[in-house]
Amino acid sequence: MANQQKTVLIITDKIFVDYTIPGGVQVCTHEFMDYLAAAGYTVKVVKVSPNVTFLRKVKKKLHIEAYEMYDIDSWLEEIVSTINSDNIRLVLFNQVNLAHWSEPIKRRVHANVKFVGLSHGNESGDYLHDITHSANPSVLKTWKLGKLLVKEKAIFSRYLDAVITISDNETYIDQWLGAQNVFYLPRLLKPDFIAWKPQPKTIGFVGTLNHLPNIVGIQLLADQLQLRGFDGTMRIAGSPPELGHSLEKKYPFIQYCGILDEKQLQTEAATWAIFLNPVFWYARGSSTKLSKAINWGLPAISTPAGARGYDLSDKSLVTKDNLPASMAEKIIDILGSSASLNNLKQAAENNAAHFNLEKWANELTVFLNSIP
Repeated sequence: MANQQKTVLIITDKIFVDYTIPGGVQVCTHEFMDYLAAAGYTVKVVKVSPNVTFLRKVKKKLHIEAYEMYDIDSWLEEIVSTINSDNIRLVLFNQVNLAHWSEPIKRRVHANVKFVGLSHGNESGDYLHDITHSANPSVLKTWKLGKLLVKEKAIFSRYLDAVITISDNETYIDQWLGAQNVFYLPRLLKPDFIAWKPQPKTIGFVGTLNHLPNIVGIQLLADQLQLRGFDGTMRIAGSPPELGHSLEKKYPFIQYCGILDEKQLQTEAATWAIFLNPVFWYARGSSTKLSKAINWGLPAISTPAGARGYDLSDKSLVTKDNLPASMAEKIIDILGSSASLNNLKQAAENNAAHFNLEKWANELTVFLNSIP
């Protein structure tokens, strides 16, 4: 491709590229790099860390910190030197909480360097959902929400020349916040099928259990399954263990199987008749666990909210709405029919096999070349 000799710089927190067990941000970070490679770019990475001062610890404890954990001082020389020596014209911030670094960098590099945010979702959206779980959010909490929105407005309208999102839903939110050049990249899908050996009426979930959309999603679905007399087994993998064990105690059909690495998860998930993606509201980012199921060729069920950020050729794995009751009904119906279960597996394989990476890589190239 025409971009084969071009180098881009990604600036990222090191925890998103140096890890043992990947979470959603790590998976999406890796996918951004894969897309850039497929578009013909060479990717250089500068790894950074937050500057956790005493004041910032206090702010975080009081829940009034908003995009303030990172200072550029320790990395500015390395970043500027890399941009200038390698003639880099595209600097990409992995997550928008680093985007304010563009201002000091701009003063020391060529005027035609463009700054792009690799957005994993807006913190304000999740925070709004979290604080409204109580009837009367505190003044501090509502103040922080306003602060987050003001910061996001500055990020999208002033600090960045363009934004790449991981779901089409987020594109419109970023535009509302002032972003002028926004491009959506779906989750990467590719066949990596494993041997499926399902245990009867066994369904499973993997995810970070102290992430509110995950734990609440499991509980809402489990409540609906219990109402319908579910007589199978729900296997749960993820951390922290205390939440896994509490779910096990609350629901007689839940079994907690611990924190699993990639190989252990593959062995475990191969025994699930259905891989679950119970996402019942539009939390930030996109649900990367669904791509795991699809790429492994495993039968999966997701809500529309859980399937956002995906370019699916076969949408039969998606429920009709974002209601836990609809998901519970679909699970029970499919578990009762071997033909339906095999069709669901075929849907996963179809989505993995038909995903067009070249198309999206070409569109990415056009977008990056068109940033004014």
